[in-house]
Amino acid sequence: MAMIGFRNTHNQQVYVNPAQVLYVTAFEEDVSIIAFAVAGAGGKPLTLYVRGTADQVRLKLDGQV
Repeated sequence: MAMIGFRNTHNQQVYVNPAQVLYVTAFEEDVSIIAFAVAGAGGKPLTLYVRGTADQVRLKLDGQV
């Protein structure tokens, strides 16, 4: 599967494998959290803060944008 590009909150380009995404949720206005099926510190899912609303991020991950 192709990697999907996003801008993080530091305006750096990051790439996400949609097959590894557990969920997408809103953090604040125009910033969303992507949680991955990979454990981070303490056994919690690894997270990434990206620019865009949760709906925009989900659509992009689904290949609809």
